[in-house]
Formats: sequence, C-alpha cells, structure tokens
Amino acid sequence: MHKLLLIFSTLILLGGCSDPPSARYNEYQYRLGKYLAIEQQSQVRLSTWQRFDSEPLPPSQSISLLALADINHCRLASHIAAHNNQLGKVASASERFKYHIRFIQLVDPCLEHSQSTGLSAELRSALQAEKRFKMAHAKLAFNLMLSREPELNRLFTLAAAELDFNEQAGRSQSAEALTVLADMANAIAEENWHAIDVNTLTPALAKLNGNDYVRKLLTSARKQIALNNELTSQLEQVSLTSEICPPKRRSDAATILHNIFNLFFIKELQGYQGQLSGALEEFTPLLTQVWQFTGNNKDIEAKRAIVGTQEQANLLAQLKASSRNHVRWWQGFYAQCDISPV
Repeated sequence: MHKLLLIFSTLILLGGCSDPPSARYNEYQYRLGKYLAIEQQSQVRLSTWQRFDSEPLPPSQSISLLALADINHCRLASHIAAHNNQLGKVASASERFKYHIRFIQLVDPCLEHSQSTGLSAELRSALQAEKRFKMAHAKLAFNLMLSREPELNRLFTLAAAELDFNEQAGRSQSAEALTVLADMANAIAEENWHAIDVNTLTPALAKLNGNDYVRKLLTSARKQIALNNELTSQLEQVSLTSEICPPKRRSDAATILHNIFNLFFIKELQGYQGQLSGALEEFTPLLTQVWQFTGNNKDIEAKRAIVGTQEQANLLAQLKASSRNHVRWWQGFYAQCDISPV
C-alpha cells in the first residue's frame, strides 16, 4: 500500500501542464508502458501537406491609352491606369484580385455615366467583353490569391509549435480574417459583385500575417489524432485477463493504470482535445467556404483533411472519433478489471 501511495504521489507531481500537450501525451504513453506491453515512446511523425498551386489566369485584352482617354471621366479609367503602370505589373496576388473585382464593379457605372453617351460601340463592346471575362475567371483569381499570398498558403504548412493548453492568442483575428475571405468567396459564387468590399482584403491579410493560430490548430489536431490512434491501436493488442486483471485476483497494476488514465487523459488531454474540437467547429466551416472553388482535386491534401470527402472524414470528425475510440478501450478496461472509473 505504501508503494502504491508513493507512485500515486509521484504521478500527481508530474501532472502539471507546463509541457506542450504532445509531451504530456508522450508522458502518458510512457507511464502506461511501464505496466502494459506497449511502446513507451510514440512513433508519430506528421507528413507535410502538398502545397496547393492554382493554375494561372489566362491573358485578358488590354485597354489602349487612347481608349482610356475616352473614359477619363470614369473611375474605371484611373483603375485601369494604375494597374497598367509599373506598380500594377508587380502587384501581389491579392492586389491583382482586387483589381479583378473592382473592374467588374466599375464597368457598368462607367457605361451608364452621362458623359459616356459618345463612346464608340467598339469600346463599349471591349469593356463589356472584359467584364464578362473577369466574371468568368473570378473564382480562378480567388484561388490564385489563396495559393500565392504567403499569409494564406502558409496556413496549411506544419507549425513549429502546437497550440498550448487554453491558448487563444490569434484566434479571434484569424476568425475575422477568414470570415472576410469566406464572405468574398460566397459573393463570387452568387455573382453578387457589389457585395464585395475589396478594401477589407488587405486588413484581413494583415490579421493573418505572423498569426500562427490556424497553423497550430491544424498541426495540433493532426498530432492528437495520430497519438490517439497509435496508442489505442497498441492498447487493443493487450490481453487484460492475462497481463493486468486475472480473474478473482486483486490487481494493484489496474489501480495504477486507472490513476494514470485519470491524471493524464481525463484531467489534461481530453479537455485539450475538446479545446481543439471547439476551435475546429468554428474554423472548419470558414475554411470550407474559402476553399469552395478548388473543386474535388484529390491532390489538395489540406482540403481533403480539413473539409473531408465522401471517402475521408474531416479533421474534426477524426479527432472526435479517435478520442471516443480511446475512451472506449478504457471502458472495456474498467469492465474487465471490475473497478470504478471514479
């Protein structure tokens, strides 16, 4: 009994949350491995997701300087001129997307302007044709921005660190930024061009600049799923009857295992995985909307994992399932060893 109390006291001292969650999980597995025939060190290694690379936009027709002079009374003229100068030619993907949308928004007001009555039929036709071209390729322009802007394509790379217990830094800013992008994507899908305020795009990207919350969330969820699945798979190979709970015999090992499970999984890791699930419930719909124009491309690993497919559950469902399966093994443990889980 004295030995059992000593072990229990040692576990309590080790039960703090100063280590990152995966380290706590590794300690959990290590402690279980002292009493069960499982690996004491986790072999989990996450693979990187393949980078999403959108196809480039096809070339569009240029508007001549002479034509610009004819519509100089329109905001469209200055918009085109700014794009055609050196700054426009080296613009970022987000600036090119903003130009793309603003062109669509500015054509009709220009053609309907009181000073546009004398415009040639050729120029009117050219502007309308370019508007139709940009409307037809707006989804591609949005995808190109997703693949080229550093703040967006890095969201799906592995983070160097994981989310800590109860970490919320950057969450609200990330949600606000992705909401802006999701609203833009939805407006494009509905061809509701004037619902898009391109001036909100740069501030949204600024909120993601240097903000690793989403990266850390996705990395942490993948890591906890892998840790759950790996440990549960090993536990399922353990024979409780022969190794831990022989019939009609008291088992001190079973009591110790119960304490380990409670101190590490119930008090720390289960709550942490619930924290990740809650965040994924917020961000999965946003990312689904942002990614809506990428189709069902099977090469986009990040989208398959985050959004899910008919063949593959999304990260949120995988995390919940891996946690349930792990707890289910312990329910069998308590039934087999005839001890109370509380």
